[in-house]
Amino acid sequence: MSTTTASTTGRKFEIREEYRSGPDGPMRAWISSPQHGLPILLIHGYGALIEHWRPVMRPIAAEHTLYAIDLYYFGYSARPAGRPSRERWAAQAAAFIRDTIGQPAVVVGHSMGGVVSAQLARAYPELVKALILVNSSGAQLQARPLSAFDRLMLDAIGAPLIGETLAGVFGNRWGVRQGLLSAYHRKERVTSALVETFSGPLRRYGAGSYLKVSREFANLVLDLQPGEIRMPTLLIWGAEDQSIPPSHAEIIKNRMIPDAEIKIIPDSGHCPFDETPQEFLDILLPWVRRLR
Repeated sequence: MSTTTASTTGRKFEIREEYRSGPDGPMRAWISSPQHGLPILLIHGYGALIEHWRPVMRPIAAEHTLYAIDLYYFGYSARPAGRPSRERWAAQAAAFIRDTIGQPAVVVGHSMGGVVSAQLARAYPELVKALILVNSSGAQLQARPLSAFDRLMLDAIGAPLIGETLAGVFGNRWGVRQGLLSAYHRKERVTSALVETFSGPLRRYGAGSYLKVSREFANLVLDLQPGEIRMPTLLIWGAEDQSIPPSHAEIIKNRMIPDAEIKIIPDSGHCPFDETPQEFLDILLPWVRRLR
């Protein structure tokens, strides 16, 4: 992937695709040039990939150097042996910042990528200039204990054969569409093109790696203590997120990152950067400008 675009200021920039070496194998990245502004690293959520950020990439790259990676087990990055974990993904992102970006980055994590980004900020604070969590998962246990149905589903996913059967049922275009429809408030944004983009890695690699991650859901939590995250932090949330409602942003702020700012986007669901990209940019870009 390589595209050259002229911004509203007349400055031309390019976003290109590259593969970089990482601690557990090659990882796919998109990188903009020339370098300017602050480096911004985008980290996607469960089942997603770099392309999910497309609606906001060019406006960000017009002001700042943009980076985005496919986490291991997702997109077109490696599927390493062993168990997925927030620590493993944080080490992946840390290696990318050190080896490719070369300076502390503004890290933007969506959903499960928010858990990864928070772990990155906690374990490698010298690499994170600021933290932006977008409809982050990880605070569910603080919001409510696991229900009997939740436990039943986690047990089913973890069971041999049953988990593989569920992966076979949902690891296809139909399953992708249903998952996206459940996450999006603006259903019209779940286009055939979006479904095809999300389905691409499943067609190439199958659903086995996604199942491996699903079996680790109980460990993909935010367990931050107040004071562990010291860099500027912004929480952006879609007001109509039914899976991870805005009340979770309040939990993160009140119990984990007291100095965080919260911004709620009306009429938007779990993926506000794709559902309401202009409103998302109207929050993110001025906030990042203030960091400079």
